[in-house]
Amino acid sequence: MLITLCNRAFKILLLSACLVLLAVHLSVPINLTAVDIGRHIKNGELILNGYQDVLYKNFYSFTYPEYPFINHHWLFGVIAYMAHRISGFVGLSVFYILLLVGAFLLAFDSARRFSGFYFSLFLSTASFLFLICRPEIRPEGFSVFFLALDFWLLQCFLERRAGSRVLFWIIPLVQVLWVNIHIFFFMGPLLVGIFLWQAGLKKEDKQCKAILGLLLWVVLFINLINPSGFEGMLTPLNGFKKFGYDLAENQTVLFMIKRFPNNIVYKYYLLVAFFMMAGIIIALWQRRFKAMPWAVLGAFTTIASFKAVRLIMPFGFLFIPLASYFWAPYIKKSVISFICAITTIAGIISCVVFMPWRPQIGLMPGVNVSAEFFKQSGLKGPVFSNYDIGGYLIYHLALKEKVFVDNRQEAFPYDFFRKVYIPMQEDPAVWKGAQNKYGFNVIYFYRHDITPWGQAFLIDRISDTQWAPVFADDYTVIFARRGSVDQGIIDRFELPMSMFRVVKNNAS
Repeated sequence: MLITLCNRAFKILLLSACLVLLAVHLSVPINLTAVDIGRHIKNGELILNGYQDVLYKNFYSFTYPEYPFINHHWLFGVIAYMAHRISGFVGLSVFYILLLVGAFLLAFDSARRFSGFYFSLFLSTASFLFLICRPEIRPEGFSVFFLALDFWLLQCFLERRAGSRVLFWIIPLVQVLWVNIHIFFFMGPLLVGIFLWQAGLKKEDKQCKAILGLLLWVVLFINLINPSGFEGMLTPLNGFKKFGYDLAENQTVLFMIKRFPNNIVYKYYLLVAFFMMAGIIIALWQRRFKAMPWAVLGAFTTIASFKAVRLIMPFGFLFIPLASYFWAPYIKKSVISFICAITTIAGIISCVVFMPWRPQIGLMPGVNVSAEFFKQSGLKGPVFSNYDIGGYLIYHLALKEKVFVDNRQEAFPYDFFRKVYIPMQEDPAVWKGAQNKYGFNVIYFYRHDITPWGQAFLIDRISDTQWAPVFADDYTVIFARRGSVDQGIIDRFELPMSMFRVVKNNAS
């Protein structure tokens, strides 16, 4: 009895340490000038106040205000706005961390039922790096939670630990939320289909097969319950569409390794993906058709995350139960459990000792100073803004100032980025034409834009006598056009040129 209690206490201690470690590594400050959450909060506020155009049009931009846009994440905005209104950015951060920790716990429990506690915890810590590589508050956090929840519920159903009533209450409700929160909602029907396939491989599971077949049709129909109906249901197909602005999150793992050679996440991914694919091959060799549904799901998530790194976090969550299933028959508890326990403890210690972090939630210090300056100084648009800072300007200035562009590639035509936005930062003649067309009074730029055209543009504007730098901090720089704004504003706030220098082809 004493040994059993000690073993149980040791397991609880290990699992708790992993949960705390995950929460701490997810506790990062919000750089509001370069993330999407500001726009999401504003979406929620405007939708609740009756601004329905936010759902269907490029509402925030003065360049293409009527361009059709399917807002497939509108409900996330409503949730984010309500959480922010109740408890600010600190409460919003805590809510998001709890969401991901909950997903981790569900994925671990699903894995534990395949292969036992210690091996599942070892796999969970092995996927840690993927779970914390995108800590910004995003709609995809709900996707990974719903993914883990659906997998756990469907597994409980096949193991007779949950009845059909629970399944038909929770999974359709999840899907209604999911289709209005994030574009990964297609994973809901995909999971039901995989579990239906798995049930069909067992002759004694005819009733389960019938129930899951009906559930699949229900979930597919529920995907129509969104503001854009059938078009909204088909938005995941936009993943195959060519956009004018190439986002890093949509690039392949090999591209990211070449672009960011010092980032270990993508190199580590190749190792874990090899482990996953090896498990798939061995499982198919040994268990044939019985392993086919899980093999298809594992191969799909591995290949998809390789082709678009934004899928690495969902891959990390699914890796935990799937790898547990693939390798479970080869786990000798007496030996492997000890090795996994020691490895997990070593991993926890290394994360604490060798990965320096200082947990912080809420906003980065001083991140809103530039917006307050803009509002109090009397500056007026039109404003030329770069891609990264669009969500920040929407959060602070929506309904007062429209933005030139924001960080929604799908909300603008392909030619806008390729023939206007990028060339006007690279070619002074194109910039002059755009200036004449749009009549910019202010340039509001995120300083750490790493695109080559963004840095070149900043260098040109610093030396351009037509534009006066009136504000600069660690996040942004603001220019006012001489002759277009009150000269008194420039006289009061113009910064000396000695503040600026160019280092290794970068403005600073």
